[in-house]
Amino acid sequence: MSQEEAVATSSGENPGEAKQPETAENSLRKELDAAKKEIESLKDSWTRERAEFQNYKRRTAQEFSNIKREAVKSLVASFLTPIDNLDRVRSGVNVTEELKPFVEGVEMILKEFYSVLEKSNVFRHAPQGEPFDPTLMEALSSEEGDQYSEETVIEVYQAGFYIKDNEDKFSLRPARVRIGKPKA
Repeated sequence: MSQEEAVATSSGENPGEAKQPETAENSLRKELDAAKKEIESLKDSWTRERAEFQNYKRRTAQEFSNIKREAVKSLVASFLTPIDNLDRVRSGVNVTEELKPFVEGVEMILKEFYSVLEKSNVFRHAPQGEPFDPTLMEALSSEEGDQYSEETVIEVYQAGFYIKDNEDKFSLRPARVRIGKPKA
């Protein structure tokens, strides 16, 4: 008999029982450690799934915004030619007393068109006197002069239209303009 066994039997303990509580405690610690690892793994998995869901929501909102913008763009593009023709009637007619009611009617129709478009965040852009912006304008001609400090729109041949989405502007049709440039 070993010295440890002798001490255990002299105190009335069975040598096999002395090892058992230590083994049960170790077993419980192992289970606790495994449970903690599983909790960490589940937390990590949950965090990843949550981040993936947030990304999905962001992508879906962006896609919806793009689809909406393209739908509005498609619809408005089909109205631009009739709007241009009404605008030509308004600006190109020598207004006599006989034509005055007709021209006023055309102006009312144009105002209604522009109002409907603005409700969809579509705006008319006639940039007379503004600095040239190539994202919203198309320069058809230019002239140089000392009176220009930067490229400036001096004549609008055809108004442009753009969609405003928050602070961003997306051109539906660029304004066709003539610009004045500083002398080189």
